[in-house]
Amino acid sequence: MGEYGRRQNFFLIRRIFCLALAVSGTSHATAHASPWSRPDGEILLISRADYFKSDLGVVNIGGELVDGRFERVETNNYVEFGLTEKITIGSKLFYGTSWLTRGADVETDTGFGEIEFFAQRQVFRNGRHAGAIKIAGAVPSDASSGARLGLQSDGADIEISALYGRTIITRPFKIFATAELGYRKRFSDAADQVRLLTTVGIEPSKRWLILLDTFSVKSAENERPGGVDYDVVKFQPAIVWRASKRWSVQAGVSEEVAGRNLALGRTYFLGLWTRF
Repeated sequence: MGEYGRRQNFFLIRRIFCLALAVSGTSHATAHASPWSRPDGEILLISRADYFKSDLGVVNIGGELVDGRFERVETNNYVEFGLTEKITIGSKLFYGTSWLTRGADVETDTGFGEIEFFAQRQVFRNGRHAGAIKIAGAVPSDASSGARLGLQSDGADIEISALYGRTIITRPFKIFATAELGYRKRFSDAADQVRLLTTVGIEPSKRWLILLDTFSVKSAENERPGGVDYDVVKFQPAIVWRASKRWSVQAGVSEEVAGRNLALGRTYFLGLWTRF
């Protein structure tokens, strides 16, 4: 294989690595999305440990066909604070280690994935439903860590979204549904995105909560040369056990069921929720 072919393989693998890193981070948006504002002065903290894996299939490295896979172990922390009766503020912070395996070759990267801040205002609320608007800003991490190099590139993100939630039934058990629709402007080479998050919650008892989430990203396809451009659809079932009034434990899996310009993968996660 000539020098041109080797360079093409290098850039192909680099792009796969970046896309896998980017997609492993899309589960962050499903950490929590509620149109009901946090009570004044209350704090919600969700700490999660995630393991993501994507099989990249057969990859040509220097003329040799080898199996490739991408893995990431990550901690992500989400916090909400009820600033006033109608305004909730919060942030997200992600840190992890990634492995890109191509046959016997393994590349490892460790660093912050993303730091995000948001503010959400309750527009209306009654006993049956609620609505809110939210603005969020994602600050790029140290690019040398590569933790989400393909997703964040050299700029920040701003997202504006609308949220709506409704209690469907309360007896013999509670069922509720929420939706968040947002547009993410990306001040980098990456394409802007339209994002939709939906949740159906089932509470069979005070101790248990079943969550069925879907998360969709649709690219605006306005990326600059070399910028990331992908679509993805995820389905995420999870179960929450309320150990006490303050503490809850969550476990679940996030399955990427469809996508474009990426290798689909799966995330297993375990989380701890606390309110105070």
